[in-house]
Amino acid sequence: MRLLTMVATRGSERCVRWNTSTKPARAEPEDHVTGSSITEAEERRAWLRLTPDERSALTAAGHRKVWAPGQVLVLQGSPPTSMFVVLRGWVKISATNYRGDDAPLAARGPAEIVGELAPISGLPRTATISAIDEVHTLLVTREKLLGVLRARPRIAEEIFRTAAIRLQQSDRLRLESGGPDFPQRLAAVLLELALQHEFDWAGGEQIDLRFNQGELADFARVSRSTLIRGLDELRKLGVVRTARQRITITHPRALRELAAGRPPPPHSA
Repeated sequence: MRLLTMVATRGSERCVRWNTSTKPARAEPEDHVTGSSITEAEERRAWLRLTPDERSALTAAGHRKVWAPGQVLVLQGSPPTSMFVVLRGWVKISATNYRGDDAPLAARGPAEIVGELAPISGLPRTATISAIDEVHTLLVTREKLLGVLRARPRIAEEIFRTAAIRLQQSDRLRLESGGPDFPQRLAAVLLELALQHEFDWAGGEQIDLRFNQGELADFARVSRSTLIRGLDELRKLGVVRTARQRITITHPRALRELAAGRPPPPHSA
């Protein structure tokens, strides 16, 4: 059972304790990100689409860094000094709008490349990246990244391909959050979040989504009170189970049926 943990992070005033280790990056067995043959689901993870030589080139250009839960990797508006490959653990991507509202955008896990577009564009960061649990990353500075991309342009192609995939995911989540019937809409949002988290999730086993109600309400574009009523309906149907900072999808098949506007199978209630 996989975990998706979402942790709220607020503003640049947060105290950050940086791990200053610059130990050369190497893929350890528990990182699960260095396999030579990949599945169709893993095709969506840019690091796994790279060839061994391409991964070695980026690894040689960077260094490994470990982040404690809650630590900020980069802040929205900060200079684009580096990109990261998540080797282990999960990070949360969030952004603050002009009104000062902080909203979650995504969570990324092992074999995901994050913070890569700003170093390429040279523009300030558009989002904050923070560690959800203990996160092991390969950190590549902007100067070294651009050098690798010039020497190996296929890596740039894979980075832009990932950006296109994520844009499609974002559009899908926005689409699903706009339906008229809220329980159905909430089921669709939960389903889309689960699929974004676990690309090869076939719907046969339960999955944990760890984030608070405020963040889920932001994803669903509703108030917390409306969200609570929707979760209560799904809970009565036996589709989800809720706990502090966690929602467990207990019957994925039933969730799929609800998201499609169909009644759940009888055994899910």
